[in-house]
Amino acid sequence: MNLLSGGEAAVHYGYSSARVKAMESRFMTRRAMSEIANARDVSSMMAILFQGDYREDLERFGGLAIKQELIDFALSRNLARNTGKLVQISPSSDKKTVRGVVGRWDLNNVKLALGAKDRGLGYESIASYVIDYGRYNAAAIKEAMREDSVETMLNRFAINSPYARILRGAADALKKSGSVAEAMAEIDRSYYKDLGGMVLGLRAVHSESALVLKMEIDVRNLLLLVKAKRAGMKFADVSGHIIGNGRMRPGELEQMYNGAGDVEGFVAQIKAYDMKPALDAYRNSRRKQLLLFEIGMRNAVFNESMRMLRHSILSFGTILAYAYMKEIEIFTLRILIHSRAYGLTKEETERLIVWKNE
Repeated sequence: MNLLSGGEAAVHYGYSSARVKAMESRFMTRRAMSEIANARDVSSMMAILFQGDYREDLERFGGLAIKQELIDFALSRNLARNTGKLVQISPSSDKKTVRGVVGRWDLNNVKLALGAKDRGLGYESIASYVIDYGRYNAAAIKEAMREDSVETMLNRFAINSPYARILRGAADALKKSGSVAEAMAEIDRSYYKDLGGMVLGLRAVHSESALVLKMEIDVRNLLLLVKAKRAGMKFADVSGHIIGNGRMRPGELEQMYNGAGDVEGFVAQIKAYDMKPALDAYRNSRRKQLLLFEIGMRNAVFNESMRMLRHSILSFGTILAYAYMKEIEIFTLRILIHSRAYGLTKEETERLIVWKNE
């Protein structure tokens, strides 16, 4: 529910809603997505993408001659480029919340640089993978990687940054553990913890949007527990990484986890989201890809969030709906392009994707 009156909402969200609607016009149509799904090879898929909003991003990574291992980075750049615009067009009072929603994409280059620096590699080793957009663009990453150590590089990234607290937390984790992997994990933990904190404030602005953020936290927690169950870990081993403020409380997650003997048993207990298609695909799959569960969870969240937000006009929900529609478009394209590498049959892929834009 939007708590602003009709006149107040028109003034507050009129400009951003108009810009979002214009951005939505560049989404992939169902017909184009179907053509990509049925394309005979990756080159044919790229030719279809090159005709639309992805042309600029593909050209950054080689155009139609793009190497398959760089396709993800072209798609990520498109995602960062478009969702980054949401911060610019949002009302001043909502910019912090919008930046929080799209922040995990802003921080991708930072984690890429941390990994390279830890291995003693220079900027050139990751230059072709850096998403040249946003606060941490190619120039910022190249300059930061001239620092002598991971510690000083993290400190540089934090200067005058809206993510300063997250990055300082990563620096503290690095100092405590001596592990860059732990520092990178702390970035993710801090991001989702902040997202949980935003839920409370967003309830007073647009309750449906707050509920969607709670579902995003659920996905993060559930994927963490699925991987832990596959690894045979106890709940106590990962309980410190569970983020609160999701729809599914930590106590509920613990009960489900401890009551399941394996991955399938755990997923079967997830009643908040329709996991049956993903669970059936996993049971019938020879390779037992956990990706199937990520697809299932994200599809479930997408369907539920669109049900709540798609008709939210002149509200924060308009902005949030675009972010989720863009993310699921990118996610769907990745599934289609890499389905062979994932070991998915055409039938499994078609059953799991949910793109429904006209």
